[in-house]
Formats: sequence, structure tokens, C-alpha cells
Amino acid sequence: MKKVFAGLIFSLFALTQSHAEVAYVNDAKIDQILLSSGSGTDNYGGCMVKLKSAGPNFETPRALLPSCPTNNFLTFSCSGVYATKADARLLLQNAQMAFALNKKIQIKVDDSKKHNGYCFSDYLVVYSDE
Repeated sequence: MKKVFAGLIFSLFALTQSHAEVAYVNDAKIDQILLSSGSGTDNYGGCMVKLKSAGPNFETPRALLPSCPTNNFLTFSCSGVYATKADARLLLQNAQMAFALNKKIQIKVDDSKKHNGYCFSDYLVVYSDE
């Protein structure tokens, strides 16, 4: 009886646990770039990008993963918490290029890693055609 009860309790606990997910935003463009310096690791991760629609397949990060904020910002974690600083800087540089050239992108959204509540990305594709 104790084993059944313990199993029931564990099952209920497992059902209530939120699980992290990963999604990909397609048909997006970079709308804004945010850079932040200062002490602490929760300063937006040091760099963020804001996404906007660039086609019919665009879905906001929030539409794909409801735990992400509604304002379409994602962090690359330039502070080095969730990615190496070098990797995050490379993602930021490619995002800056996409922004400057008005290029379409695909970007990964990970809601298991956040700075100030903003979801993390460690994957960015910049397309040559608009």
C-alpha cells in the first residue's frame, strides 16, 4: 500500500513539473538589438534581439513557447552564463549583420534558460534571399 501511495504522489509531482521546450521561429527579421553592460548575470544576458515578422510562417516566441515574454526579445547570453562569451558574440555579430542587411532569419528559442525572464537562443540562420 505504501508503494502504491508513493507511486501516486510521485506521478502527481511529475505531472505538475513544467518541462522546458525548444522551438524555432521562422520567417523572422531582427527588429531591434539591445546591448547591456553592468554587474550581475541577470542584466538581459548582456545582449538581446527583438524579432518581427518577415513572412507568413512567422510565429512569435510566445506563441511557440508560452513561458517566453510577449515582446519578442530573445537573449544570446553574452554574459557567458548559458553560452561561451565567444559563441554568444558570434551570434550577436550575425544578428547585427542580418539587421543591417534586412535579411530573413531562423532562430531557436529555448525556454529552459532565461535572463530576466527572456528566453535564450544559441542558434541563428541568416538567409541570403529576402
